[in-house]
Amino acid sequence: MTPEIERALRLCPDLPSLSGVALQIVEMGRDPDVDVGALASTLAHDPALTSKILRVANSPLYSQRRRCENLRQAVMLLGLNATLTLALSFSLADSLRGATGGTAMVGRVWRRSLLAATAARLAGHARGLESVEELFLAGLLQDIGILALRAALPEQYDALLGKASDHDALVTMEYEALGCDHAEAGAWLMQKWGLPDYLPLAARGSHRPEAGRAPAELSRFVACVAVSGPVADYALQPEETAMDTLVRQAGAWLDMDDDAAVALVEGLAETVPEIESLFEFSILEPHQAAALKDQAREVLATRNLQLLQEATEYRREAAEYKRLHSELQEQVGRDPLTGLYNRGHLDACLEEEFRHALAEGWPLSIGFLDLDHFKVVNDRHGHQAGDAILVEVGTLLRRQVRGEDIVVRYGGEEFVILLPGTPPTDGVQVFERIRRAMGAQTFALPDGTGMTVTVSIGVAGLGADGTGFEDTDHLLRAADRALYLAKRSGRDRVEVAG
Repeated sequence: MTPEIERALRLCPDLPSLSGVALQIVEMGRDPDVDVGALASTLAHDPALTSKILRVANSPLYSQRRRCENLRQAVMLLGLNATLTLALSFSLADSLRGATGGTAMVGRVWRRSLLAATAARLAGHARGLESVEELFLAGLLQDIGILALRAALPEQYDALLGKASDHDALVTMEYEALGCDHAEAGAWLMQKWGLPDYLPLAARGSHRPEAGRAPAELSRFVACVAVSGPVADYALQPEETAMDTLVRQAGAWLDMDDDAAVALVEGLAETVPEIESLFEFSILEPHQAAALKDQAREVLATRNLQLLQEATEYRREAAEYKRLHSELQEQVGRDPLTGLYNRGHLDACLEEEFRHALAEGWPLSIGFLDLDHFKVVNDRHGHQAGDAILVEVGTLLRRQVRGEDIVVRYGGEEFVILLPGTPPTDGVQVFERIRRAMGAQTFALPDGTGMTVTVSIGVAGLGADGTGFEDTDHLLRAADRALYLAKRSGRDRVEVAG
């Protein structure tokens, strides 16, 4: 909190304050030796407070078979700590309702506070926490900073309240205008009152538990209070956006799934009438409370349907992106003229096939092909004719090999064919067939005439025992040397690496 805001709060004469009874309860809470008799005696001085404690003890919140007839029995049932906490909750409730500010504004804060207190208690139950009464009190006080800032900065803060569309928007505008939010102001006020440390800690973490600086043993406690706010917001305005916020934050802060988050709303709807009776305040209209459970399930069902539709659309888009990516990768790995694979694709495939051949003992053959005297074709008939022949050569090579074989335009008039699973002896027969098919092919020229083209081929390979070459570079160079030998020996022939 900025020094300017703290100064405004410190100098404000109209901040919410503790009643005399509340001060006594706070002091008793600090006393480790307080006993049932002392607590009952103190509470007995306030008949209204005594009546509320008895009503809590006999309410469905505790579901006791035997009815408590007096305050001592109620304290014994609830326990010292829970009774102190409940008594402080009821006493502070009077302070909240009597705070300075517009009646409508105080009413909104008070409704959200009671709903959040109840939701925090339910969240604690759901997560197995024992300190549910402390959670109720922490939930009840998490927004007291709104009343404090309204009292200290009435004009400036009223403008923020008037513009804020919801609680999250208010927090954002508080930071922008004041450099802090009402949770920090509320924590400051609670420390000024001398309330137990867990209360200001819970307030600081009510909007962002991870920023509340709470010790590890209180992290779940603070998270329950933080989740209680979105539950209250949904109860006050049951819309899909509010449910989205609730489900997202319940999952992030308390590891709750969608159904567990909705169960909080259902539990709240069931508990609201009892809380209204205890605190003598109307939180929701009867029809609102009755419809809340059904609305929560309906909104969740709609949300889940939308998520399912979005997931389906995402999968469709992902499949389309995958297809486009595959096509792009295929295009990147192809020679644009012949449509054969290019040299980059060969490097990747040759490395993979060579590795598999060594690991599994598979044979592997490779042929290096070069069209004979192809420069003469380009010089006599033009590069357009040469390109047309290269395209036809690519088609011929694809027809002569299996689907799993890899045909590559290596560059210019050079080609490479990779034959996985084919031993060199069989590979030589394949390349001899290719050489004969090439010599028998008549390639059409743009002027309507035709010509033949021969090919020289160098072959190298791994036998079934995986022996012969250290790596792909050695294998490819061996095929290239065999091609050179075929060229030097008269062309239009197949030579095998020695």
